[in-house]
Amino acid sequence: MLQVLSRQNIETIIKFAHKHHLFLMADEVYQDNIYAEGSKFHSFKKVINEMGAPYNQMELASFHSVSKGYMGECGMRGGYVEFFNLDPQVFVLFKKMISAKLCSTILGQVVMDCVVNPPKPGEPSYDLWLKEKTAVLDSLKQRATLVKQAYGSIEGIRCNEVQGAMYAFPQIELPQKAIDKAKVSSVEVSFCLLTLQDDVWVKKKVLFNNEKFFFTTPFIAFFQ
Repeated sequence: MLQVLSRQNIETIIKFAHKHHLFLMADEVYQDNIYAEGSKFHSFKKVINEMGAPYNQMELASFHSVSKGYMGECGMRGGYVEFFNLDPQVFVLFKKMISAKLCSTILGQVVMDCVVNPPKPGEPSYDLWLKEKTAVLDSLKQRATLVKQAYGSIEGIRCNEVQGAMYAFPQIELPQKAIDKAKVSSVEVSFCLLTLQDDVWVKKKVLFNNEKFFFTTPFIAFFQ
């Protein structure tokens, strides 16, 4: 995330998957969240077809959701998966599996239908829809730029441009003296892993527990 795959990146992934007989699963829920100049969303299905044989015979699953993009309707729980070249017998088993599970709510399915069938030019609601969509994406782009600039203004922290999606991954650049001191202390990786296996308090505010839950404050817990 954060970076947008170029057409060349996608072709490389497809060739790698074909070489090693892998099933491609494309998470394309952020296809509308493109902020960087020159960046563009490329559908895996489209690229596979345009690459021709033997790649256009590969199996692919493409995922989309109403929770991301310009919609941001996380609570609606609507989404879909599109299969391409899936083995018919496998698809029969897939349908059998999902028929035994709960489906998305009617409201979630309605919202998903609105996403894949938005207003068309000339329709009464098209101008308003386009205005609202553009406003949301412009706001996200501004915030992506703001986050990058904010991290960049902090000494010892570096962050690449947020080309898309809704995440930033800053890198902490430790001073060489701190690195040298850490090497001298001989604290092994195994010690850090052990802290995730047992309840360990850090500054009496942060509790890490790999199996049960973890606290960010003494009053807020996130349970697995």
